[in-house]
Amino acid sequence: MNPKKQQIISAAHHLFIKKGYNASSIQDILDEAGISKGTFYNYFTSKSECLIALMESIAEDIRAARISIAFGESPSDPDLFAKQLAIRIRMNHEKNLFSLYESIFYSQDEELKAFGKSQYILELQWLSSRIIDLFGDKARPYALENAAIANGALQQLMHVWRFGTEQQLPLEELTVYIVHRMKQAVEIQLKDGKRFLSDGLLAQHQQQPTLSDSAHQLLAFAEQAENDDVKQLLTFLVHELKAEHPRNAILDSVLTSLGKNTESEAELQILLEQVWRQIK
Repeated sequence: MNPKKQQIISAAHHLFIKKGYNASSIQDILDEAGISKGTFYNYFTSKSECLIALMESIAEDIRAARISIAFGESPSDPDLFAKQLAIRIRMNHEKNLFSLYESIFYSQDEELKAFGKSQYILELQWLSSRIIDLFGDKARPYALENAAIANGALQQLMHVWRFGTEQQLPLEELTVYIVHRMKQAVEIQLKDGKRFLSDGLLAQHQQQPTLSDSAHQLLAFAEQAENDDVKQLLTFLVHELKAEHPRNAILDSVLTSLGKNTESEAELQILLEQVWRQIK
């Protein structure tokens, strides 16, 4: 990200947490960042666009952290899933994001509301895909439903914990518990076939891309990459994926290196995770 843009986002983040989003003005952001109004408008058209950029930046950090711990591991490992669940909660706490989510939730700004909705759907889709990884394709009809239940359960259990005690939340214990309960729920649904949410909701059952599709997309990223190391790794990854007998150990190593590269853009991070699932 452009250093000046990052400077503005960091200043806005500090200001929104200290003063609140609604109480902060663009002039406040200018003063906090030590920039001119013209500099601000070079990067953002509004305060809401600045908030969206901030939230997207943090979402990319969360996605990158989830991916970086996944490579080399099995997608069906419940402990890995629990650790990935914990990353968002931990980062939300570290970045003091709960008040910002509330600002989006109660906002009358249509752009902010649309962004909040899209982020919620993206998280449910990620959870759904990981549930399928965990329990197999037979769990696909119940994945979205359990993603919504798990997401809600995490939030409510955290609220009750904070209302009832000042002790630190045992985050790892909580996420392991949620995955355990989810396993029980899916196993029951596989037997009785009962569910509330229907097929196709939130486009959960669209055709899944093939490994060949992913390799083609990776090649496009390689051709556009400005970082030479990333370009070389992506090119090598594409060649290995197209080989008659791809070497999984090498694929894991390359994916891990790419996943830990904090400069990778969001679309590439999502694609790398997709490849990780496909080769497993």
